[in-house]
Amino acid sequence: MPSLVFVEVKNWKPSYNRVMDDKKSFKRVQFTPADYDFMKMAQEVGTRSGCVRSESRFGAVAVRDGIILTEGWNGYVGTMPSCLKVGECIRTKLGIPSGTRREVAHCICAEKRVITTAAKEGIALDGATLYVTGLPCEVCVRLIVACGIRRVVYSKGYTGEKSHEQARLSGLEMIKMEI
Repeated sequence: MPSLVFVEVKNWKPSYNRVMDDKKSFKRVQFTPADYDFMKMAQEVGTRSGCVRSESRFGAVAVRDGIILTEGWNGYVGTMPSCLKVGECIRTKLGIPSGTRREVAHCICAEKRVITTAAKEGIALDGATLYVTGLPCEVCVRLIVACGIRRVVYSKGYTGEKSHEQARLSGLEMIKMEI
């Protein structure tokens, strides 16, 4: 039987998780074994990241009805070399804190790669669940909502609390999974 977990909520300090519904009350979330398997797949996909900062390597997997639709990792696009190959990160070089000023980067987020790969291959993401190893940034939350993904399961916090606020306002279910 799967274990019961809660989802992280803005300004909530304890280590267990909770999810807040539209009435600002808490509800329980139960993950299935498949949820854990898909999160493990997202972690494996994240190993493809070319980010020089090990704490900033992320992976994502989009799933609908138990079928993997597409996957993504953060890093350079196309034939551009990764930060690991170049030997430095432009954001680190300029002293830009992690999770800020995303426009100053030579790479894309794992979530953006999932969405752009799906668009390129003609795969609809409407109604899908996105398993991602880090809390999506505010820009990615907007893209996730725009492409029709209905649920995001993430395994570690990363960016500011605006992501949760945008998800709540748009009706996107965003759940933290302790693994």
